[in-house]
Amino acid sequence: MYLDPGFGGMLIQIVVALAAAGGAVIFAMRRKIKSLFSKNKDDDSSIAPPDSVVNSSDDDAVDMLSDD
Repeated sequence: MYLDPGFGGMLIQIVVALAAAGGAVIFAMRRKIKSLFSKNKDDDSSIAPPDSVVNSSDDDAVDMLSDD
């Protein structure tokens, strides 16, 4: 059976991709499990932007960009 020289590189790429995907899954599951046992049930607030960003108007953005 002949194995192409590129086959080894492809195998390494598959192993690295599986390790990265597995790490992402473990990270996400650990965060979900941790939020189940935490006292603060609103764990998604760490992802949300601050209120000042959410409630800002377009005029504020224009004011920040002006050279006045």
